[in-house]
Amino acid sequence: MKTKQLARLIVCALFATWMTGASPTAWASEKHELTWGICGHPSNNQPLWSDQAAQFATLELRGFKTYRFDIPLTSHTPEAITMLQKMVDLAKEHHVTLHPILYVPFTWSDPTDGGKYPETDAGLEAQGYDRVYPVALQFAGSIHDWELQNELTLRKSFKSGAGLSKDDYATPVAKQWAAVLRGMSRAIHDAGAKTGEPLRTVVNTVYADFGFVPFLESQGVKVDKLAYHYYYGADTDPYKVSVSSGTVDLFAELKKIGKPIIVNEFNAGEIYSPTRSMPYDDAKALVGLKRHIDYLREQTEANIEGVEFYELYDEPSKRGVESNFGLMKDPGHPKTQMLLAAAYTCGELGKDERAKLVASGLFTEKSLATRLATCHAGNP
Repeated sequence: MKTKQLARLIVCALFATWMTGASPTAWASEKHELTWGICGHPSNNQPLWSDQAAQFATLELRGFKTYRFDIPLTSHTPEAITMLQKMVDLAKEHHVTLHPILYVPFTWSDPTDGGKYPETDAGLEAQGYDRVYPVALQFAGSIHDWELQNELTLRKSFKSGAGLSKDDYATPVAKQWAAVLRGMSRAIHDAGAKTGEPLRTVVNTVYADFGFVPFLESQGVKVDKLAYHYYYGADTDPYKVSVSSGTVDLFAELKKIGKPIIVNEFNAGEIYSPTRSMPYDDAKALVGLKRHIDYLREQTEANIEGVEFYELYDEPSKRGVESNFGLMKDPGHPKTQMLLAAAYTCGELGKDERAKLVASGLFTEKSLATRLATCHAGNP
């Protein structure tokens, strides 16, 4: 009961901040507890991800409160809305908040949506609006945060510089996408105004692309919440992240953008070691993951509302490092990463699982008991 009361207080305070335009820096003056979630790819077309009920049961069991996933809004994916309704029903049953990522036809290089719109910025904005508005309106009572696309700044020719400044995005590709997101964000806000629900638009960025949101806002895109993808290794200090001009304090840079924040992709940077001709070291990855969990929990600069691990299951069908992000090998076999996460989400940990965490060196028996005691006190 205490946890539910705390959650309600946090939601009310966030809503008040969003509605009044109050500075989120007021949140950053002292440490506050995070909401923990996870990413997945629920789909009826992929056997690994087809059992959504099992996914939600795992989320509830392991203490995850949010679920981030893809929703393609195209004429080729009519089943997406049916699945979204199923997800809404499961989320209510398992006390999980949904965080969908919306995609429109331009994602797949279709600027006219099958000939519906002219191939102009106005046409792109109309595509974004018309694809998103009915969905946001239909689910406004169940879903409040809507993410607009994913990792746009990694697209070819999207930026002309390092990404630190909004001027680095003065490219034809970025301006086209700004038109799409202008329509998508306007649709979310219009649906919120019509229903009276506190809907928010979410835009994600990566690494040092701190100029992306200021660029979008200069183009008329309404951005209510910043998402950040956080993949740093055990040897990286987030207060000294290397950029083209030297080093920056990641949390200070995120704070400057002036939005509430969710870290909605989070895992160990060591997973990327094979891309740098280095072998993957699972023990070091676990150390790094725990270290950065603690960095995120202890920082007091940025207004970080929550953290979502990437991702629920390994995906062996994908090539290279993309196959190794799961906290579970498959729906029936948790990795040590899942046990580590559960120690912070206050999810279920069996006796043997607690022993495995101690044996791994991530905790001593005393430090794990201390960590879990905070869960019993109602403080994840």
